[in-house]
Amino acid sequence: MKKLFLTLFVGSLLLPQLSHAKGNFTLKPYLDVLAKDIQKGDKHRKEFSELKARWEKESPIPLARLTCVQFSYINFDGQDKQDGELVVMDAVAPQVLAILQDLFNKKFPLHQAKRIEFFEADDDKSLEANNSSCYNCRTIIGDSKNHSMHAYGVAIDINPIQNPFHGFESDDNQEKGIRHTKPASGGTNYINRHRAQKDKLPGLAEYVIDVFHRNGFTTWGGDWNFPIDWQHFQPSRSMAQLLTVMSPQDATRFFTLHVASLKVASSNLMTNFPAKDTALIDLYQENPQKFMELFAAHKEWFEVADSAAALKAVKLIWSS
Repeated sequence: MKKLFLTLFVGSLLLPQLSHAKGNFTLKPYLDVLAKDIQKGDKHRKEFSELKARWEKESPIPLARLTCVQFSYINFDGQDKQDGELVVMDAVAPQVLAILQDLFNKKFPLHQAKRIEFFEADDDKSLEANNSSCYNCRTIIGDSKNHSMHAYGVAIDINPIQNPFHGFESDDNQEKGIRHTKPASGGTNYINRHRAQKDKLPGLAEYVIDVFHRNGFTTWGGDWNFPIDWQHFQPSRSMAQLLTVMSPQDATRFFTLHVASLKVASSNLMTNFPAKDTALIDLYQENPQKFMELFAAHKEWFEVADSAAALKAVKLIWSS
């Protein structure tokens, strides 16, 4: 009996440590999290309320379609932090949760991860603070007309100083050919990526490309010719636009099917489908139930890298 008691006592001491070691990862409706912060009545109340009102008018996706992923991460001092938050589209939230759990298990460091409203929705302030983030209702850097993928809640930026943006930061600078590194502090040690990897500098996006890719974030800004955006991961724009018009349930299911197909083919239909082609959106809006049933029954459509060939197969069965 004494031995059993000792075993139970020691076990009770270890349980909190084991739970802590596994980290904390939860999904919460973003509007509930935002409302709770506003109700606190602290210094952020007015600012957050104004941002909410503006975003409700300007966001390409309803705020009700956003999920707050709350998570644990390891910082650059090796400390286990419990205050990480990323706001993402509901459809991709389960995969983002999987990404963050994987980063935590790999001990991949993040400097911090706060919601963009804590930086007044100012991208520059977030970058300078080396803040990892996702949702922000803004346009593309250097393009004042088109929504950034961040505005859909499907673009994740990690460790901006270690993985800076290099390009034109405004329409005017693009016309003049003036390039910038953002944040500027990222230009000191991290523009030469070969040297940064050779020196094994921590927090580089190159170390976790596979983690993002297998969870549906198949586009990495470090692969772009110009601008180069080493911090940036996203699915395709066509995927974001399609998920936005879908119901939350259909969008989540469709993105899950897309992710499953990546285990078979690294490049697939939704990786290559042109963002300007609205055929899939049109078919879904014509008959959502039929659309979902057909794609669930024909998972091979996702595995076709030739979007024209895949669309031809879809339309052939659709009209039969």
